[in-house]
Amino acid sequence: MVVIVVTPANKKDRAVRAIVNSDNSDYVVGVARVRRNPEDARALILDAAERVFAKHLPDTVGLKQVAKEAGISHALITHYFGTYDGLVEATLERRFQRLRDTLLPRMIQLLAADADAKTLLTAHRREVRTTASDPTMVRLAVWASLSGRVDAKDFFPHRVQGLRLLADALEGRSKASREDLEMALITSFALAVVWQSASRAIAGAMGKRHTPELDAWFEARADDMLDAFLERSARRRSR
Repeated sequence: MVVIVVTPANKKDRAVRAIVNSDNSDYVVGVARVRRNPEDARALILDAAERVFAKHLPDTVGLKQVAKEAGISHALITHYFGTYDGLVEATLERRFQRLRDTLLPRMIQLLAADADAKTLLTAHRREVRTTASDPTMVRLAVWASLSGRVDAKDFFPHRVQGLRLLADALEGRSKASREDLEMALITSFALAVVWQSASRAIAGAMGKRHTPELDAWFEARADDMLDAFLERSARRRSR
């Protein structure tokens, strides 16, 4: 008997094992499981989930579609993520982590250069707009909001508190009150999300066309508005 192992054998990253009798009269073909460490297995599942959520809202699909995309069993997904909701949230958290991994070095660079609050807010808003332009991120964020997951105490933004850390950095570079700095940060975040998501509709409602020049106009006005707000706050505190 001859044993032939061919790896990889198909797009699902499985190995096919063919067992053939020496006279070629009979054969058995089976699928050999590929062993992965937990980190690789989680990454495989999350990658598959992202591909599925790039095309569908999380509530319109489930474990079946993700398992099929990953080429694994439902049981393996529940082993690592517990529930389908746990998988969706882990996918959203990983995408937010990528945002932090992109934003953090930029913030550190600006802080080292002694950048002012206006520059920090502008940099943060730019990264938020980039993230809000990602359809997968938007679908996952909508799911988190509509499912009520955002209200849970263990929802990851409540644990990470990234905006609080940014507010700490702003406080060291502005004479505005902490309360007003937080308000400016929230407003900047909201402006970025709303404009990125609905700028074409907003432009049309104003009788304008959405153009790069209109984007630049919006960013300049947002900067001026937030800067004036923080300057007024600083003046009030100095009285």
